[in-house]
Amino acid sequence: MADDTNSSQPADSGASLKKKGGNKNMMIIAVVLVVVVALVAVVVLGGLLNSDNRTALEKIQERGQIIVGTQVPYPPFENINISSGELEGIDIEIMYYIGEKLGVTIVFTPMAFDPIFAAVQTGQIDCAISSITITDARDEVNDFSLPYYVANQAVLVHESSTIADLDDLNDSELVSQLGTTGQWWVDENLSPQSNIPLDDVPAAVVGVENGLYDAFIVDTPVANKYANDTNYNLKVAFVIYTFESYGILIPEDEPELKAAIDAAITEMIADGTLDEIMLKWLE
Repeated sequence: MADDTNSSQPADSGASLKKKGGNKNMMIIAVVLVVVVALVAVVVLGGLLNSDNRTALEKIQERGQIIVGTQVPYPPFENINISSGELEGIDIEIMYYIGEKLGVTIVFTPMAFDPIFAAVQTGQIDCAISSITITDARDEVNDFSLPYYVANQAVLVHESSTIADLDDLNDSELVSQLGTTGQWWVDENLSPQSNIPLDDVPAAVVGVENGLYDAFIVDTPVANKYANDTNYNLKVAFVIYTFESYGILIPEDEPELKAAIDAAITEMIADGTLDEIMLKWLE
């Protein structure tokens, strides 16, 4: 009886089921492998097409242009000529000299001061020149050229102001430029009634002129420029000696670009061009 019952079921049914299931699994595996191989090919090909091992200096030289960020106006270092509409000033002439030595043209990109550092770090611009003080914090994420100028902070006030020392500043309403060492110095060393950071330098100057602020803490050459401008009723109350060195901001880990810019600055100092530029704009 048992034998007769078993004979009604094909002897190889289990084997047949296993065989069918095995074919299905093999087909799935094959499809997965094809998809994986295709994805890998796309990634590898995309990497090959997008790979760019050129240095920043090589890109600049091949492009024939160096894109430079700067914040204007900040006379006498960066300003706009009213007649021509062109940029002018100490930093502008320095950068044109460097561009000539690198054999490329300069393309200035005016922008607010505070975003300049991220723009260099992320490669939106090749470098920046904008009366930028060399500091350890800034040097952590970017790099700097050799210094080309040493500045201090000055206290720009209205001609009628009685502010004469640091104690007077502690009882005053101050304004400084956003993201600058002037703003940092006030925050770290004084306790004024207020310290308003502004992007716009002319707005800060006009604010002091109109009595909105008691004093503008700003780099000495800039304060002197506005104090000597007969369009304003301003004076420099006193100088805060911070001895800050300006440098050109460049991307981190681009030694070739730094070396090329440093060489141009060194040559500019040696041939007297830097002194000529300073005398022209700081007289």
